[in-house]
Amino acid sequence: MRLFTKLITGGGIAAFFFFSWVIMRLWNHIITWHLGLLPPLSYLQAAGLWFLVILLFAWVGIGANRGISLWWRKKRDWDEIGEKIEAKIKHSLSRWAKEENDEDWDELGEKIEAKVKHGIAKWVGGDPDMDWDDLGERIEEKIKHKIRDWAKED
Repeated sequence: MRLFTKLITGGGIAAFFFFSWVIMRLWNHIITWHLGLLPPLSYLQAAGLWFLVILLFAWVGIGANRGISLWWRKKRDWDEIGEKIEAKIKHSLSRWAKEENDEDWDELGEKIEAKVKHGIAKWVGGDPDMDWDDLGERIEEKIKHKIRDWAKED
């Protein structure tokens, strides 16, 4: 029994051939005979399918060596990845706002808001220091004017 357990849990050759047979039986009974979707698999085709599944899932921990699996999980430090993404976003926004990269998010947000507000004010022909409500009214007027012009053309 101990030998059988080591072969199965260790991912040995016996387990490969056994699960190839299980996949063949399941495929032929479910996919072919019950559902009638695809032709039946031979044993070698099932072994090839099982081999592809092993290759596909080898790096996520299923069928992988424990050392490799633990190394891969430790390698993915999600906090570090999140900090890198945040730094890239902040760098891009700082560059767009033409400001220093080491600013606080709040300061950077205010500068981005000012730049967006300036661009919208320029588009509607208003003052960049306008209130957002007044700016919204100007945008509404401009859109209504454009719609009226468009309706007159037809």
